[in-house]
Amino acid sequence: MRLLFMSSLALTLHETTMGLDLAGQLAAAGVKSHFVIDAYNEEQLRATGHSYTTVTSALGAGVREVVAGAVRDFRPDAIVLCDYTAHWMTHVISYDTDPWYVQDFGLPVIPIDLYDLTSTSREVEIMGKTMEVSDRILDMPAHLWPVPGVRPHADPDGPALAYRADPTVRPLSAAARREVRGSLGIADADRLLAIPTLPWQHLMQTRAGPATRELAARVPQLVAHYLEMLPARTHFLFIGPAFEGFGGLPADRVRRQPAPSARRYTELIAASDGVFSMFLPSFALERAILADVPGLFTTNSFEVDGRAGAAGGRAGIERLEAAFGGLSPTVRTWLSDFPGAISPFHMWPLRWNSIVGPLLEDNPFVDTAVRAELLDEESVAAGLEAMLYDPTVRQGLAEGRARYRDAMDRLPETADVFMTAARRVGLQG
Repeated sequence: MRLLFMSSLALTLHETTMGLDLAGQLAAAGVKSHFVIDAYNEEQLRATGHSYTTVTSALGAGVREVVAGAVRDFRPDAIVLCDYTAHWMTHVISYDTDPWYVQDFGLPVIPIDLYDLTSTSREVEIMGKTMEVSDRILDMPAHLWPVPGVRPHADPDGPALAYRADPTVRPLSAAARREVRGSLGIADADRLLAIPTLPWQHLMQTRAGPATRELAARVPQLVAHYLEMLPARTHFLFIGPAFEGFGGLPADRVRRQPAPSARRYTELIAASDGVFSMFLPSFALERAILADVPGLFTTNSFEVDGRAGAAGGRAGIERLEAAFGGLSPTVRTWLSDFPGAISPFHMWPLRWNSIVGPLLEDNPFVDTAVRAELLDEESVAAGLEAMLYDPTVRQGLAEGRARYRDAMDRLPETADVFMTAARRVGLQG
């Protein structure tokens, strides 16, 4: 069998990594794979044995001809979308073209679905605008669910098929961990907190709507305050682009890895003592489960306008005070300085609430990490310190990760899962 993997999303490693992982697991079953990737991910493909074609948004609608050439030359039996939502979003926004030209080739299309889109409203925020992800997936007979991320169980009568992703990611040996930490200048007795950021989040400071731009720029200022409250032997590893709001942290405790390779990214997560993610879904937290590293993620569940005299602003503040048992002076000042209303959000600085929120329901993923409200100083600061230093909390999180990995281990072999999907779309092994 020959598969063409589509991964045209720019400025992120996640989607292409998932595609490469699936292709690698299928190679032992005789499956050959070709990738269509954004040029940002070319380094990942060079390190593999897979052939590939690069695309960029500069192609516009011309991407159709490039992909048609790949189909003509490689002659795949099916097309796999490394991330259904990203495929739709990239073509609609970046290429300004209909994403579903991939169905014009007369080949079955199998999507990887990161969000269980058949059970949500599919409403997303893109560049400050609310849009709805295409419902084309509802007519596709087979969807692949990568685990970790989506629940490690699916409706047996539904189209989703859960499979174990990244089985080669494991905890580092003591020697390997010491080597990675040594390369960062981190002593054994120190605590290293990994904080992932993404290039597209950085772009939101200038490219998104006003509220999203302000969240992109101002949330790091608030988070930096929380980080400053941690014990002095806590060091901060920023993986991804630098945000100005983090610039005031003690320089001797900050490490930066602005653009690591996918392999280095995984090593950095595995060598850390904890991961702090401000957005979901999180590639870093998924890797942390496999590498047996605790995590904390933040969301904001409240609509609030802290500006003096703003309509409903006082009521919003009072809701926060009632929910959190009060607000810290720093949070109160941060809210009063924010130029507008703050909406609930799961994927800082974007909202994505109607998709990501349901994804957390009945999902043992939430037992692998601490969940905190971003505007609750005690929730975040104490949660981070407990995740890094409290043996009881760390043990509880370790048990949650172990249960999650046990559920993953009970999934069928990935090649068998994929062949089930292939049969559903009319292919034979």
